[in-house]
Amino acid sequence: MKKIITVATAASLILGSMAVPAYGATFADINTVTWSGFKPFLEEAAELGLMSGYNENGKKYCKPRNNVTYCETVQLMYSIMKVYSGRDVSDTTVTKWKPVISAYNIPDWAYKATAYALENQILTTTDLNKLQGNANKINTKAANREDVGVIFGKALDTVSGYDTKSGAALGYADKNSVSSAAVPYLELLYRANLMVGDSDNKFNPKANITRAEMAVLSVKTYNKLTETGTDVIVSEKESVTAGTVTAASLMQNGDLFITVKTNAGTNLSLFGTKGDVKPKYNGETIDFADVGEGDTVKVTYSGTTLTALEVVYSKAGIGKAENNQTTEETFELVDINDSKVTVKDGSKEKKFYLDKDVEVKLDGKKSSISKLEKALEDANYDVTLTLDAEEYVLEIEAVLNDNNPTEGTVEDVDDDEIVIKVGSKEYTYPLAKDVEIEYDGKTVKFSKFEKDYDECNYYVSLELNKDGEVEEILIESMEDEYNGTLTSIGTKKIKFEAGGEEYEYPLAEDVDVKIDGKKSTLDKLRSSFRDDKKAYTVTVDLDRDDDVTEILAVSKYSHNNEGDLEDIDEDEIVIMVDDKKYTYDLAEDVDVEIDGKDRDVEDLMDNIGAYRFEVKLEFDKDGDVSKIEATLKEASEGELKDIVESANRISIRAAGLSLDLTLASSVDVTLDGEEVTLTELNNQIDYAFGDSRIYVELGYNSSGKVDEIVAHWEDVVGELTDVNEDDDEITVKVSGKKETYELGRSVEFVYKLGASVDEDDYKSLSRYDDDLDGLMDFWDDCEKAKDDCTVALTLEKSKVVRIKAIAE
Repeated sequence: MKKIITVATAASLILGSMAVPAYGATFADINTVTWSGFKPFLEEAAELGLMSGYNENGKKYCKPRNNVTYCETVQLMYSIMKVYSGRDVSDTTVTKWKPVISAYNIPDWAYKATAYALENQILTTTDLNKLQGNANKINTKAANREDVGVIFGKALDTVSGYDTKSGAALGYADKNSVSSAAVPYLELLYRANLMVGDSDNKFNPKANITRAEMAVLSVKTYNKLTETGTDVIVSEKESVTAGTVTAASLMQNGDLFITVKTNAGTNLSLFGTKGDVKPKYNGETIDFADVGEGDTVKVTYSGTTLTALEVVYSKAGIGKAENNQTTEETFELVDINDSKVTVKDGSKEKKFYLDKDVEVKLDGKKSSISKLEKALEDANYDVTLTLDAEEYVLEIEAVLNDNNPTEGTVEDVDDDEIVIKVGSKEYTYPLAKDVEIEYDGKTVKFSKFEKDYDECNYYVSLELNKDGEVEEILIESMEDEYNGTLTSIGTKKIKFEAGGEEYEYPLAEDVDVKIDGKKSTLDKLRSSFRDDKKAYTVTVDLDRDDDVTEILAVSKYSHNNEGDLEDIDEDEIVIMVDDKKYTYDLAEDVDVEIDGKDRDVEDLMDNIGAYRFEVKLEFDKDGDVSKIEATLKEASEGELKDIVESANRISIRAAGLSLDLTLASSVDVTLDGEEVTLTELNNQIDYAFGDSRIYVELGYNSSGKVDEIVAHWEDVVGELTDVNEDDDEITVKVSGKKETYELGRSVEFVYKLGASVDEDDYKSLSRYDDDLDGLMDFWDDCEKAKDDCTVALTLEKSKVVRIKAIAE
């Protein structure tokens, strides 16, 4: 069994004490790095005491691919700045910020670092949501590269000689994915050679930073600052304290007199002059009249003069805030209706309920839920949600995200915008003032492009600037008298359509043929076109007699036809190719293969939520998907079949298929809530017999390896046939035989539902262990839909302690 690590020692796994002497570190897993250049930085980080490592089974591990949390990031920054400046953050500063920090349940070991960051404006109070801990003050939220860069960049900006630039710009290939507020700090780190992009010149701002990447940043920053040797100026010109307002009086001239009982127990009487002091609440300026008795405040003062005031908690409520602190979070929008919004948070979906007075902005303009819902049908959007303390959505700001395709057929163009068609959807992009157009290495005038696009059927690739405007249009292909859509091919003639006209050419005696870049024959092209009903665009070469001597045939609609399956229903399929989403209509009859086995569209629909598929699409002459070849790549859950530790392999049964997955070097494993080892879990498989099984939910690291296994015994799997609230019993039919099971005193309810079903309709009702209302509603809905309601039961002493209800 793994040893459970206390909260107090959690920080030391990544953060060593800066006072410890240097020592040589040899990590057992040092060769698991994704780039050999990480190794010296991991070793030096350990020697400097920045990142110590993990001691397990008598060996030291660095776990280079593990994520780093926001609390650990701030602590690392502070450890470096503390050594650099030669002094710790003052007790006054920690006391000043303690009420705020404690309100967010931030771990005790991160108090000083967080106070330092707040005092020096490296963090704002709105950033503290990312550092927030649970009831046990444990923060597990992984930090992304952009946020880490901002934290280190802001810290570096406090050092003389390292200043951000006005009008700073980035040169990364994915610079448009970086938020504008982060640009100056990431540019500073780039200029100082502390944090740069990958081999593809991408910064990957939203990717979680790994321990290996953090080692590079930390060691480089430490070495850079210790070479510089300039003091960090910590502003402590005035006294700052926190406490509770015991009296507040608004003078006739608008000035404020308040008495504050500090957290240290002393009383302060302070005068604030109207206009000189701008009180704040939740980052917004408020009136002196909003400050009242019982409020929790932070005050900055000199003598008896109040110079700054922040209300942390308002007893009576301030304006529209009404005691609700608001936060902002940005996600990819999945769905929205009148009651709730569904977003993508990493690999999982998350739902938020809408406030009755929710405000909506679409591309910067005031809009509505219905308009955003309609816009989502034709494009992909990111949304910034403003949430109140109960996580109801107060405001929605939606903007087009980077997942929208930028390659397609031109459908319309004017002076201001261009519309391209990709699959079954159209996408509209604004044009930059000086948009450039190119075909075959030559510049095309905009007036000619605008005049000829309909006749020439341009297929284009768009390049966007940082404002989302098209600054360059590259014409990939066009139709003319030598290029078009194949309409007929025989033994003597070929016909194709281009620009609304049909062209016919005789075939030479010897014709060279290539299909999708591979050498082929006329017979194969004829058979594929006639018998398999595949669509092709063709380019022909002619001899002096205008006979065709060469045919280059490309499967039409073959652009962007291979990628990850994102979504599918009876009518459409959505795939992700190079971080872009492509939507295609399905033909009436679609051939489906999963790992080489004949399946149907419903099999993909039923399993897309739990499994990751790579797909290759084929199209008919109408551009509809006629065939889907799917390969199962990852599964988030399935029946456990085998674990081979020596081969770092776990085998599961998922979607009716056997799947072998690679285990990470370190795997967290639980069985029915108890921590176990891989060996212990594997030994349990031998006890599975009859209908019993071990069902696992899997988590993956950034390298696609399994690093978390949550396992549960499922002793009974069958059809739910009755729910008896009076006797706390449920009846399940297994192999045609009904069995009734008594519920234990505490039951865990889990719902595994298809994309068309909302688990909140049931789960919200069953939040208490002995509440069966939600399960009864689930059973009723299944019966109304004439679907089988499958349940998997976990038993303990013959009583049900866990119910997993399954519907697709």
